[in-house]
Amino acid sequence: MISTSANTFLQRARLEAERYGADPWVFVRELLQNARDAGAHRVWFEVSQNSGRERISCRDDGSGMDFEHAQRYLFSLYASSKRGRTRSAGKFGIGFWSVLRFEPDEIVIRSQAQWTKAWEVRLDDRLEGARVERTILERGTEILLERAATADDLERQVESAILRDAPYLHCRHRVEHPVEVRVNGRLVRAEPALPSPSLSFRRRGLRGAVGLGPEPKAEIFAHGLRVRDAPTLDELLVETRGDRQTLTGSFEGLAPRVVIDSRELEVLMARGDAKEDRALRRMVRVGQRELGRLVRAVLDRHAKLSPLARIVEHARELWSVPRMSRIAAGVLLAVAVVALAWSGARWLRPTRTRSADRSASKPTVEATSSPYRNLWESYRGPDVDSVGQFGAAVDLRYRPADGIRYFGALWILGIRADGSLISEHEATIGSYEGAPCADGCLEIDLVLEAPKGLLTLPIATGHLVDPLSVELDGRRLPVEALATGQPAIPLDEPRTGRLHYRSGPGPIGATISSQWPELPAEVADFVRENEALKPAALAAEVTEYVSRRIAYGTSDDIVAEYRRATRRSEDLFNRALAIGAGDCDIQNSLVAAMLDFAGTPSRLAVGWIGLDGRVMPGLHAWVEYQDEGGNWRTADASVANTAPSANVSALAQGRHPTGSGAGPKIFGLAVGAAALLASVAVMAFLRAGVWHRRLREGGAEDVLGLLRGAAVRPRAFEAIHSVSSRRVLRLLGGRSISLSTARRWATKGCLASGTSRCELARDAASGGGIVLDLEQPEAAAVADVLAAVNLDRWQRVLDNSEAHELTARVEASLGSAGEPCRIVVADLEGSEMAVLDGACVGLGAGALWIVLDRDGVAWRMVHRLAGPWPARAALLLADIVVNRVGSHLAVKRRCLSPIALDALREACESEA
Repeated sequence: MISTSANTFLQRARLEAERYGADPWVFVRELLQNARDAGAHRVWFEVSQNSGRERISCRDDGSGMDFEHAQRYLFSLYASSKRGRTRSAGKFGIGFWSVLRFEPDEIVIRSQAQWTKAWEVRLDDRLEGARVERTILERGTEILLERAATADDLERQVESAILRDAPYLHCRHRVEHPVEVRVNGRLVRAEPALPSPSLSFRRRGLRGAVGLGPEPKAEIFAHGLRVRDAPTLDELLVETRGDRQTLTGSFEGLAPRVVIDSRELEVLMARGDAKEDRALRRMVRVGQRELGRLVRAVLDRHAKLSPLARIVEHARELWSVPRMSRIAAGVLLAVAVVALAWSGARWLRPTRTRSADRSASKPTVEATSSPYRNLWESYRGPDVDSVGQFGAAVDLRYRPADGIRYFGALWILGIRADGSLISEHEATIGSYEGAPCADGCLEIDLVLEAPKGLLTLPIATGHLVDPLSVELDGRRLPVEALATGQPAIPLDEPRTGRLHYRSGPGPIGATISSQWPELPAEVADFVRENEALKPAALAAEVTEYVSRRIAYGTSDDIVAEYRRATRRSEDLFNRALAIGAGDCDIQNSLVAAMLDFAGTPSRLAVGWIGLDGRVMPGLHAWVEYQDEGGNWRTADASVANTAPSANVSALAQGRHPTGSGAGPKIFGLAVGAAALLASVAVMAFLRAGVWHRRLREGGAEDVLGLLRGAAVRPRAFEAIHSVSSRRVLRLLGGRSISLSTARRWATKGCLASGTSRCELARDAASGGGIVLDLEQPEAAAVADVLAAVNLDRWQRVLDNSEAHELTARVEASLGSAGEPCRIVVADLEGSEMAVLDGACVGLGAGALWIVLDRDGVAWRMVHRLAGPWPARAALLLADIVVNRVGSHLAVKRRCLSPIALDALREACESEA
């Protein structure tokens, strides 16, 4: 028999059940919790209703327990504590008080632990006695509850209780594997997910979903068991509940929904609640961060922002955090900038010294930026040091500033035998057929100083210019195509300013024919031996060949040899091979001619090399060819045998990189250090866990619901700064404001709304008022929620209003008292009087309208007195107006005194 302490516990359990009024189905959660803590991988519920009886059986494959253990712990209220077991989901045992809410008249408990015999306990219908029997059972525990049949659908209610209280249950010892829970053989399980728009996320030990729905709600689960819920994330923490009004019920608009399941939470009691510790606070921060990510995705999708615009908006959102956080971030940023500047100064100082030592015999050019002009005005063809004379870099900047970019400002499709150009660069062939950029875009800013005519656009290798993006100082310009295929803009007069355009990878289009001098015999033989190679491999062989035969060199001796060869009328390629040295445009002209001889379309490009978002000093020439995929690629014989980073550094200083010395050593050390840091970062990242996210996009109306919900319930979104800081509300006049700005103006009573068809709204907007554009759905929704002054409605009222001699008399009296206004009578719906303070909404200091309802009590009273007592009627109207407007006491006296005197005279005259 069970000891007396067990029966005492049952009585206490019944009292607890009646006292707390627990949900009768919370015992399902308790059964699953204990099965999970016993190490179960599977739990089976069998539900049956027959012969006037209904039965619920819960069977698990956990570790089970022997009878002695059950008598000491399961049937004892206080001895069953699991305190200290960090991997347990609960603190106490089966939770009989919750079982008794089901009101069973028989409870059967069966269990078998390893290496022990199975046992069974039956509690009688009065739960005051019990008997112990032997039974046959596989390892695990089974709880069976029976009662008289009811009209309830037990199977559906058990499933609902599982999905409500333990939908994501995971195994205790294999934490990444879910517990298999079945009801009458059917698997019952859910995953943290919400209807769109929503964002699901997971990492080791934590998973969840955030979304937007009609009702605010945050639910927290531990080990797959529900432990706490609240309307908002902040209210999950007890310390934030005291001074807040709870958000309940649905409302028009969308509100945050959060579901998070974590293995790090510490659960307090079997009824279910989590200890408010660092793990719970961290979970709240995770939910707020993911909600912010979801809201940004919704807003970005609505606004169709470019990557750069998204970065700007994200920076503005970060800047909208509290003032102390901004100060801390500013201090950290200043420290980082100073540290980087100091490190850079120390690194560059020896480098400059070495460069100066090596080039002491050669005059240097200050690497300052200069405005951009056409290169065809100064570049006449390949020659020794023909590009070296351009020392300064143009002021060209691009974003994103990643990788090395080659910006060609002049494309050459052929030269004559003596090296002079044969392409007519200034001829156009029609409009430039670029393509809108979708991926891998470059945003380019260029300071220019150009004469009248065509101006070529520097373009990165493999890119096409988006013709619709070309703007000079904010003004859009047409784009023409030159005979070489390069884009150019026509200038009707000399212009200076900042040119902005966008480019991106795109199709090559029509192939333009090129014309190069005849190759020397030995060079032609080399090309024939390798012409079967694919374009990329052929380009590598050709650049290697040219760099061996023609070394980079621009010394005075080499220049003198080229001049003597020119006087002998030797063609460019033969004299270059004979001398064995030359500038980068001589080397790469031969490369382009060899690739063209092999049937690979190619061209010589002259321009600048970009690094870290801007082009470097020193003009350079390279080859652009089409690879096997039809894309433009670069080939450069002047730097064919050196590392890319050394190439860029050498070209920036006007030198040929030799590939030896301290540069490669420093580069190797830098690569090694970067690899070590990357390895440490990867290990730390893997240790912390990788985040996996999946976004479920909603419809276009999500932004409307989001803004309406944030305007109605700002506290539900107070931790999501993008909602309040993003400028998504359009004003009349074109600019936009954020929700926080609109709310601030609405608090002052100075937020207006209207359409461009309304004269009153246009005047308010031109006067500096904040007038939301009602033709934009988002602005119209916020205007409705924040009760903005509807100027369209006021326009209709004023258009249908009329003046009266009484109103004119009161207007004159108020004007002389220092409070000018306009008083009219119109048809108002639902109010006796309406006041429009035009000064607040941008209509000027004297724009104050007072409108009385034509059918209102006040006007009818005034109008009735106007016949026999006009002065008394004017006094009554003036008193109503000054009190409604809230005029100052001095204004009231100055306004009412003369009218009251007229009324007194009128009364005296009538008595006489």
